[in-house]
Amino acid sequence: MIRLRGLAVGVAFAGLTLTMAPASAQKAKDTLRIAFSDPITTALVHDDPKPETGLTSVAVFDTLVCFDRTSGGFKPMLAASWRQVDDRTIEMKLRDDVRFHDGSDFDADDAVYTLNWLVDPRNNIRFGANFDWLAKAEKIDRTTIRIIAKYPSPLAMLRLAISAPMLPSDRHSGFGESSDFGRKTPIGTGAYRVEFIDSTRGVMLVRNPDYPQGGACTPKPGIGRIHLMPIPDTQTQIAQLMTGGVDLVHVATRDQAEMLKTNPVFSVTANQAITFHYMAMDAIGRSGNAPLRKFEVRKALIQALDRAKIAASVVPGGDAVQPMESFCFPIQRGCAYKSRPYPYDLAAARKLLSDAGYPRGFDVEINATPGSHELGEALAGELRKIGVRASVARLTFGAYRQRQREGKQQILVGQWTSGGFPDVSSTTDFFFNNGDRDYWRDGELTKLSEEGLSTLDEARRKEIYSQIFDAANGRAYVLPISTKPDVFVHTNELDVLTDSLNVYGTELSLMRWK
Repeated sequence: MIRLRGLAVGVAFAGLTLTMAPASAQKAKDTLRIAFSDPITTALVHDDPKPETGLTSVAVFDTLVCFDRTSGGFKPMLAASWRQVDDRTIEMKLRDDVRFHDGSDFDADDAVYTLNWLVDPRNNIRFGANFDWLAKAEKIDRTTIRIIAKYPSPLAMLRLAISAPMLPSDRHSGFGESSDFGRKTPIGTGAYRVEFIDSTRGVMLVRNPDYPQGGACTPKPGIGRIHLMPIPDTQTQIAQLMTGGVDLVHVATRDQAEMLKTNPVFSVTANQAITFHYMAMDAIGRSGNAPLRKFEVRKALIQALDRAKIAASVVPGGDAVQPMESFCFPIQRGCAYKSRPYPYDLAAARKLLSDAGYPRGFDVEINATPGSHELGEALAGELRKIGVRASVARLTFGAYRQRQREGKQQILVGQWTSGGFPDVSSTTDFFFNNGDRDYWRDGELTKLSEEGLSTLDEARRKEIYSQIFDAANGRAYVLPISTKPDVFVHTNELDVLTDSLNVYGTELSLMRWK
């Protein structure tokens, strides 16, 4: 966690006046304006899973239980209490004082409908596999449900806390295309209700005055209205911030953060959730780049990189930016490892390349995903010091996924958010699932990953995941580079609390006017 304040370089006094007056006016109007690069087309994360929708979804919809990011345990939310009936059955007692935004009561019918909708294969939910463990939900009475698993799963409670926003059974089931619900009339029980959602105007959220489930784990909202405004161009976002058109922007580069923090009317808040930068290499030759198939070559590329120096010079976030020693954060369940990435050593890197048969280096392409473009360029520059002629393709998300599926990815520089999920199983599934993203196809790691999903004993799970992460480091498949804090520049009138695990890097209920 880091907060950077301070500043006043290179901005004219007239510019400061323009910035200060509108900010105060917005506080008086109790309306926070946030710029978004990627327009929000739906309020429900299942319809369009991306960071922006993740921010909106958690504000509009609640889950049955809350994952406490400070203790790592679970607290009541829409469920007042629960008990483990047996190793496959959880019984939950729901609150009887919660209403949807349209005034209708939340009850067992809604909870049962939502959970059964999530596991219905006809709905083709993009991350439906998150609920492969769930057999069905049953209603016992108006405020009591039973959740029945196909098999004992260590992830059941976490998925209920993170991945299952509750929906109104009558309103959601009435749409021929369920995605229309999130685009046209999104109704939840959350801290904010949707006033409008439009591709041009953006999204307007209004505070829910009837929010009895708000508490320490899910704070009651502190701001009356929040306007999420689509502004695709980063420079336009910054210009709008400087002239008082918006109150908060999410910055992606260190240069942007350094420039804006010199203005005394802004604050810069960095929150380290569970996102990190990484470099993945094609170890099996799917892309046709033969040198990368050799362990010695991949190890040489790793040892050519001073991760701490590179991250400090490129990644925004100040002291919150630290080298990653493995693939997980302590808050994540199952996080364990013994080995670290191979250390920076240019001489050793050059010798490894020569011994592997490439004394003059070789050509390679780095695919850099959005948010990692500058890091990709920095890594390419360092690799050239050992004779590796690295070019960089600065890709959109769509282009990156297409190249990945087609097997054209030689080296990938990207960032992994864990989907905001505080368990390392999401990471092992992302990297070692034998699918499109898996450019090493290591059967041992895939088997261990599957074992981790079926083991309830937490100590054993840590042993399993330590084996996976240590092997991935040792075999030089993927290099964890650094933590990736989410950095927000905002008016001094606003306070942005940190410690959120949301994929966007913060939550609207954690924002307050001073």
